[in-house]
Amino acid sequence: MKKIVFLSSLIICTSVFAISGSLANAKLLPQAKGSTSNAKTKVINNSKSISVFPKLRKDRKALIVSFGNLGSSRSVGYSLIYQTQDHQEGAGGSINMQTESGGATRELLFGTCSKTVCRYHTNISNMRLEVTSELKSGRKTLKRYRIKV
Repeated sequence: MKKIVFLSSLIICTSVFAISGSLANAKLLPQAKGSTSNAKTKVINNSKSISVFPKLRKDRKALIVSFGNLGSSRSVGYSLIYQTQDHQEGAGGSINMQTESGGATRELLFGTCSKTVCRYHTNISNMRLEVTSELKSGRKTLKRYRIKV
């Protein structure tokens, strides 16, 4: 008798969950609408602007920056600024649009090198990457990134 009551209650509970599961609707949050990327990297692919992907090197002594969709711009410049214990340091440059119109990668070292000897900065904080571009349409864009070291 106890087995029959237990089995019937188990069947009823399973049926209720199955029915309620088919009636429930998931709500999509506003920030997730139109997003097809994974949780680690959010990529906004806008064909009218360049794409920038900053990533710390494995040893955390440099920033690797990948640029994409460069064919839509006339010029691209970048600057990395960070605070050391004593003062501000940084690195910067530009991309030659004639030779690297598809995509480019830059490795920005946190320190200085002379011949084969590199001296790395320590106690780095407040790191910012700024990428400026002038599109072929004449529009100028500025993208800012805060990098956590």
